[in-house]
Amino acid sequence: MSLHVRTHGDGPAVLWIHGYTMDSSVWEPLWGLLPGWRHVGVDLPGHGRSRPLRPGTSLPALAAELAELARAERATLVVAESIGSMIALQLVIDHPGDVRGLVVGSPTIAGAPAEPGTAGRYRTLAGLARMGVDGERLADVWMAAPPDIFRGTERHPELRARLRAIVARHSWRELRDGSMYGLSKHVHTVDDLRGIRARTLVVVGVEDMPGFRASAELLRGSVPGCGVITVPDAGHLCMIERPAVVAPVIGGHLRAATREVQHADS
Repeated sequence: MSLHVRTHGDGPAVLWIHGYTMDSSVWEPLWGLLPGWRHVGVDLPGHGRSRPLRPGTSLPALAAELAELARAERATLVVAESIGSMIALQLVIDHPGDVRGLVVGSPTIAGAPAEPGTAGRYRTLAGLARMGVDGERLADVWMAAPPDIFRGTERHPELRARLRAIVARHSWRELRDGSMYGLSKHVHTVDDLRGIRARTLVVVGVEDMPGFRASAELLRGSVPGCGVITVPDAGHLCMIERPAVVAPVIGGHLRAATREVQHADS
């Protein structure tokens, strides 16, 4: 397997899946607030230290690769944010026996309408990347609002600077060679969502973009037993914007999912 993994702590394993242009290091402040777990952060293909995303890779194929990683790490709990949540949803849809507890922040449902301005931003970034524009400039273009993906980080200067440094290292190869678009062809149906059996919690920022708040409500109404927590004073990247607020909620959900597994196995 050619995906880079970083781990932290001891205890039941939790797989963490980050958002686009980031890497697993974004989770470290949250991990420090969640002792008692073995946190397993994966760098997605094309991100951090992992191998590039292969052209033509589908969302189910990527989810299958992460399911294999989860089995290897004995992780039956998954936490994901933004585009990582789309991959996590596919994982629990296609591999229902592998994940018992799921937390999705800034929920991204495959096939849902994109926020206004997002498609144009991707086209701009792809053009600049093909021209060889440096990573610092690409990071500034990507993090500019609208769309309001990073707007919530403006009230957290240290976090924003740290994220900018991570984004500036991103290769953007998936836009230059078109491999990113293979993931966008898939669609999550309501029937897909209704079939999810993992204990599911959705975390969404009060100030997140309308499409993501709508996705949170769709998951609430479709996934059996799904709970939704709204984070005050938080935007799209709610879990890394306000780790101290979300940590107790995430921890409680993971503990409840673990108890269910233990009860089922006893």
